[in-house]
Formats: sequence, structure tokens, C-alpha cells
Amino acid sequence: MTDKPALSPVAREALMKCFATRGKNKGMLLSKAPSPFKPETKMAYAAYQGAMLSCNAFKASIMGMMLMSAEQKQIALEVTAYLDARPALAKVLDRDRSALESLGVW
Repeated sequence: MTDKPALSPVAREALMKCFATRGKNKGMLLSKAPSPFKPETKMAYAAYQGAMLSCNAFKASIMGMMLMSAEQKQIALEVTAYLDARPALAKVLDRDRSALESLGVW
């Protein structure tokens, strides 16, 4: 058995809020980060930034990560470690990365 990290229930719930639920991009990460200012999406914002560090670092917000609370940073680091351990999954979650790879740029 491999030693791939698992997500905590809080991180899993936050990451699930970062996926499109309808349309042609269902199951992929949202094109924009959830709002960091709404209480119900603060952790989802942290999970989105963590996922973007693995999937498409060009879309990660450096300032957003600098202004995160300690618990948000923990969620972001947990999601990043989770996706870094699964590179095949990280490749297909972001629509823009998929487009860049099909063009041969990535």
C-alpha cells in the first residue's frame, strides 16, 4: 500500500465546493475561486488555492494565500499535498491546463 495522504473531512468538504456541478465542465475545478469573504466559502477558497498550486500554478493567488488564516493555510497545504501525490488527477481537474497540454505548451 502506498503512503499517499488523505483529506480530512473539513478539507474534503471544502474541496467539493470547488467543483462545477452542472454543464460541460461538471467534475472539473471552477474557473474562478469561491469568494474568500463569505463565511460559507472561506475554506473552499483555501481548498481552491491549494488545488491550483498543483493543477495550474499560474491561476493561484499569491496575495490570497498570504492573507489566509492559519486554518485556511492548513486546508490549502493539505489539498496541495493530496493532489501532488496524485499527478494524473491534478492534470485533468483544470480546464485551462488541459487546453494548454493539448496545444503542447504545458
